[in-house]
Amino acid sequence: MRLLPPPPGPCLALLLIASLLAACGREAPPPSVRTVTARTGVVSVEEAVECRSFPAQVESRNSVTLASKLSGAVVEVMAREGAALKAGDPVMRIDDKDLQSRAQGLAASAGQASSEREALEARAAHAKANLERLTKLLAQKVISQDDFEKARTEYLALAREVEAIASRGKAVAAQKEELKSLGAYTRITAPFDGVLARRYVDLGAFVNAGQPLAMIDDVASGFDLVAQVDESLLPGLALGQQIVGALPALGPEPFAAKVSAVVGRVDPATRTFKLKAELPRAGAAQPKAGMYGRVFLPVRTSKKLLLPLDCLRMRGDLPAVFVVGPSGTAEFRVIKPGGHFVKVLLDGKPFLTDSEAFDSPGAPGYVEVLSGLSGGERVVCSATETLRQGDRIAEAGQ
Repeated sequence: MRLLPPPPGPCLALLLIASLLAACGREAPPPSVRTVTARTGVVSVEEAVECRSFPAQVESRNSVTLASKLSGAVVEVMAREGAALKAGDPVMRIDDKDLQSRAQGLAASAGQASSEREALEARAAHAKANLERLTKLLAQKVISQDDFEKARTEYLALAREVEAIASRGKAVAAQKEELKSLGAYTRITAPFDGVLARRYVDLGAFVNAGQPLAMIDDVASGFDLVAQVDESLLPGLALGQQIVGALPALGPEPFAAKVSAVVGRVDPATRTFKLKAELPRAGAAQPKAGMYGRVFLPVRTSKKLLLPLDCLRMRGDLPAVFVVGPSGTAEFRVIKPGGHFVKVLLDGKPFLTDSEAFDSPGAPGYVEVLSGLSGGERVVCSATETLRQGDRIAEAGQ
């Protein structure tokens, strides 16, 4: 009888188990250490001035509203809004027909008064001569005292009428001068070199005496950044104090400004007061009245550990950084962040402002680190998207 060979299944299984046991006895090869070139920076605890931000607008330091002293229709407009004006340049003209009619009436009254005065002066001269003749006759007792008194009374009455008509002539002359001065107000002109910021009326509009017609900004006088500030900051502000300002329309960089006025009266409705800060004159781009800006007022001085925003990386919902260890390798570390700030250096002193106040995304931002990082540690600030724990860091540029 022929013997059959054993089935191969059990033998093959034993061989596979033996090979697996042999493989478990050997260690896996260590992963290769990469060298990543990246930009790094050292974080440190800084003593900085914390600021609160408030919206503001640019206002001309010297702005004048023009008005007329008389009523009438606007018959001519010589300047458009935004036009640059020199002192004495015409802006608009108001109808002066009423003044001309009154001037003609006064001229007629003056002529009539002059004729009446000439006639009265002639009669007064005749009465004076008659009085002198009767005075001699009275001395000779040729006429009675009653006839003499009648002649003297007639002369005195005529003399008083001459004086009255002369006074009336002076009144007419004064009215003519008044009309002449009012006539100058029919032409609205610029009082100084500036810009026609606003025109309140158009051609053909009827205006009353004292009604605002136009507003002119004196560009040469400079501009202020004006803001309504919370009343709690009033005790800490003074004239000439340096603060931080920003004009997003002219550039993302904040700048130093000096407090030029603090209006101490608090608005009871908003619990705020008015603050004015003088804008610097330097720079190619000049501000315009009405521009939007912000002021940043110091609140307190504190020490903070600030991390540049480009060094912070989010891993899911976890804020983290890569710290360069003593051996030069990257260490992944989760941190606890605080507020976000923009750091501004003024005269070597750092000012911290809230980053949300800047419209430009290019403004350098910082985040306060509450825990997870210490001052003096070096962190990786670039190439962190593909960086792994244990990678060796080579400083960019070396």
